[in-house]
Amino acid sequence: MNFFDKMQQHTGVSLNDVQKQAVRYSDGPLLLLASPGSGKTTTLNMKIGYLLLVKKIPAKAILAITFSKASAQDMAQRFDQFFGKLTHEKVHFSTIHSFAFQVVREYFAKQRITFQLVEGGNDVPLHKKIILRNIFTEIKDTNPTEDEMDELLTYISYVKNRMLSNKQLSTVKSSISGIGDMYKAYEQFKAQNPQHPLLDFDDMLTYCLRILQEDEQIRTKYQRRFEYILTDESQDNSVIQHEIITILAKPQNNLCVVADDDQSIFMWRGSDVQKLLEFEKNYPQAKILTMTQNYRSTPEIVKTANDFIKRNPKRYTKEMFTENQSGESIEIHNMQRYELQLNYVIQEIENRSNPQETAILYRNNSSAIRLVDKLNKAGLPFYMKDVDLKFFRHWIVEDIINFMRLSYNDSRVDILEKVHTKMNAYITKKQMMYLKNNNDKTSVFDQLQTVRHADYQEQALNKTKKLIKKINILDPEEAIKIIRKNLGYEKSIRNTAEHLGFNEEGLLGVLNQLEHIAIGLPNLEAFAKRLKELEEIMKTSWSNKGRDVVTLSTLHSAKGLEYDTVYMIDLVDGIIPSKDDLKQQDEGNSEPIEEAVRLFYVGMTRARKHLELLTYHLKDDEHVEESQFLKQVRRLVKGKELVKKEVGYRESKPARDVPVNAITKKEDLQLNSYVEHHVFGKGEIKELSGQAIGVAFESVGYKKFMIDICLKQGFLCNIEE
Repeated sequence: MNFFDKMQQHTGVSLNDVQKQAVRYSDGPLLLLASPGSGKTTTLNMKIGYLLLVKKIPAKAILAITFSKASAQDMAQRFDQFFGKLTHEKVHFSTIHSFAFQVVREYFAKQRITFQLVEGGNDVPLHKKIILRNIFTEIKDTNPTEDEMDELLTYISYVKNRMLSNKQLSTVKSSISGIGDMYKAYEQFKAQNPQHPLLDFDDMLTYCLRILQEDEQIRTKYQRRFEYILTDESQDNSVIQHEIITILAKPQNNLCVVADDDQSIFMWRGSDVQKLLEFEKNYPQAKILTMTQNYRSTPEIVKTANDFIKRNPKRYTKEMFTENQSGESIEIHNMQRYELQLNYVIQEIENRSNPQETAILYRNNSSAIRLVDKLNKAGLPFYMKDVDLKFFRHWIVEDIINFMRLSYNDSRVDILEKVHTKMNAYITKKQMMYLKNNNDKTSVFDQLQTVRHADYQEQALNKTKKLIKKINILDPEEAIKIIRKNLGYEKSIRNTAEHLGFNEEGLLGVLNQLEHIAIGLPNLEAFAKRLKELEEIMKTSWSNKGRDVVTLSTLHSAKGLEYDTVYMIDLVDGIIPSKDDLKQQDEGNSEPIEEAVRLFYVGMTRARKHLELLTYHLKDDEHVEESQFLKQVRRLVKGKELVKKEVGYRESKPARDVPVNAITKKEDLQLNSYVEHHVFGKGEIKELSGQAIGVAFESVGYKKFMIDICLKQGFLCNIEE
């Protein structure tokens, strides 16, 4: 009985011809291109088993490297399931960082050098974030925001993983002026004591590569020890990781690289898909195999995703296919408003019998905030993969809370100091200093009237005092609007964005999120409490892992996972692709938008049976364009319907119960007639032109809509006047 028959009998796993070729090929470099759902982890484990049981390679001579600790553990568990009873030898499953740590530790011990890690938990004595925060403050003379800290951390990791020299630092785009100097200061700080260097996780890679290049004894030791090297998820490897593996595999080059260039989505971490595309150039004797049979998804999903990814020109040619039974149509929903998208998804989750097999995917973490709020209000528990709580610590959130605090007690000089430059009161530094030194615990605005000030400021102070006091008696939604518009906070945000290079749209988005969270809450205390509740709900959602609840995840975090049903939300230009993706494309750099295409592809291929793609026309009263990627998918799906009816497509169904008197025919819309809108209430039709309808509402004034959406969703009803 040959190896494959024995494995089928023992494990129930039957490999296809390409998988068998990959398992058998063991002498020389192999690039195994594995499409989504093609069984790459199973194939990789079978290959390791083949090396052990057929080629009689000792386990200690095999190194299996993967992208994350979780992936390494998963591979080890699966290997044990397959071969635990057939061999007692332990194969070394490792992340690249774990391997690098082993090399670095050995080298420093040899040199009698002690080192200290500045990452790896909050209990680290001298943490990387503290070092960088101090450097930022020293160089910029101001404390960094959470967003700036994230950008600085990402920048440093990118520079190291891309192996950029100091001369190349200026080629990396950043909104933080002087970020290159911060990087240099950070490197100098860590290297102050050559006998006791400070290392972060990326330094492990830098030192490991240098050691393998310069220390012949250590290099030879590891090259001889690991006769066979297998790397999984290699499309995620950074430039420096590729270099480490290249050295390690010499001179035999018994290297099996498992990857999918179409799923390379971590360029911001330093990954480089070009390294995969140049595999044959680097290894002229290499064998390249493509595993393109998808065992996960329906033909409807597989065919559409396969055609969609061909949009990218720089890729290996592959034709993903499946022999799975035909399934449900892909659904594309084009809502009028953002809120309807959320309402629809909530309604769908409520009606799903297996929420554990359902995922809601989005590009940015900010998409989760309102979704979590809605799910919680609907009483729907969820599991959130890779929780990001930065929103609740954002300086705009702090500012809004501080304005509200000031409305309860306007004698708080400490609170005024935090927001005085962010409203229309024209309070100077000198005046603030006076308040801090002479505070008599009365209203800060009354105290400022006694300080020398310009004539125009007196009126501004009186107006600000009245508005601050008014906030206290308003519901939180109205209070935020007063802060935004009447106090001039939104104008301050726009100025800050312009002068400091911040993303204005992102900042205003935080304000909009807060305004929506505030809807329906009775007072400011309830609003502050709700923010704390949402933070705690998200923070503790990990406890729902493995339970029968829906999963929320970014598209990046969802890679490698699969679900029966997937909803991809917020599919608009500006999000996927992002504004920066589009801008760089206009400037001649296609790499970011090609990665966005791959990210969209990754999202689509997470679905086994049912895939829904959602977009909208309006968000926060601003018109948005549906994602150009979604437009392409629509064309692909509709075209196939016309030709063979192979792939299903269904236009959006109403995201709410449509009233019996809803207007569903265009001829029923008449100029100057009165209609009832499901959100804006009563209004008069003032315009009917082409595809648009204009309505003057009594509550919110003039609004324009797409006629076909109004008819399809039943947004308008006839009323008698």
